[in-house]
Formats: sequence, C-alpha cells, structure tokens
Amino acid sequence: MFDWFKKPEYSNVVKFPEQIKVPTPYVEQPTPEEIHYTIGITSEDRIALKIGYSTLTMNKAGCQNLMEQLEVFVKQLTQKETDA
Repeated sequence: MFDWFKKPEYSNVVKFPEQIKVPTPYVEQPTPEEIHYTIGITSEDRIALKIGYSTLTMNKAGCQNLMEQLEVFVKQLTQKETDA
C-alpha cells in the first residue's frame, strides 16, 4: 500500500572527491633564549608588546608616544654600536 521506508535514489549525483591532506611545512621555532620581544594586534584592535613575562597593550596614541620616547632616548646614547 504505502512504501514508508522508501530510500531516495542518488544514482545521478556526483560524489565529492576525497580531501587531499596537504602536509604543513616545518618551521623551526625559536628557542626562548632567542625571543626578546613579540609585537601583535589584539582582538580589541590594540597593539600588544610582549617582553619576557610582561605584556604592554596600547592604542594608536600610546604606541606613537612610546615610539617618540624611544627616539629621544636613542639620540641620547653616547656609545656608537655596530649592527649585530
């Protein structure tokens, strides 16, 4: 009478190809002794400067102020250093 358990026919449907796994390239991570600082942008649209265990989070004005202060102190250095 009724075919309640009728299964749909999918013979005319093309199957998706199997996903190919692309190997991730090996990137050698720096050791903690080599990392001096990291800089990035947070999800709150701020600039984060991480030095050691401390993190400084700034907005654009704070970042500009920090750069100006660093320029002043760099000009006060008396010792000439070579690029290392």
